[in-house]
Amino acid sequence: MNRGSFRKLVAAALVLMASLVMTAGGQDKQEAKKKGRLPAYYADIVTDAQRQQIYAVQEKYAKTLTALQDQIDTIEKQRDAEIEGVLDAQQKARLKAVKADAVARKAKAAAEKKAAEVKGSAKK
Repeated sequence: MNRGSFRKLVAAALVLMASLVMTAGGQDKQEAKKKGRLPAYYADIVTDAQRQQIYAVQEKYAKTLTALQDQIDTIEKQRDAEIEGVLDAQQKARLKAVKADAVARKAKAAAEKKAAEVKGSAKK
């Protein structure tokens, strides 16, 4: 399984857990219908009973997947710190400036997109 698929699976598991907590609020857990997110293309294929079974399987693995994702995140941070440790002070300063520039460009693009959406909805 590639990292992108793994992250999507973890995200789906987290959505499932959050929706279960919200759905079961005040209800007996046995009575609450499980909710989650079906894998791609399953929605029009499975029955309600199968849907609940799939949600149960997702719930069963959610805690393990979350723990593994936390481990991956920790290892990635260690790796990135070690990689940055290879750079000299001047390169670190340049990297910091490049990152800040990228963040600024992203924020500008998001603001322009939002302005265009507002302008577009005002014309309607």
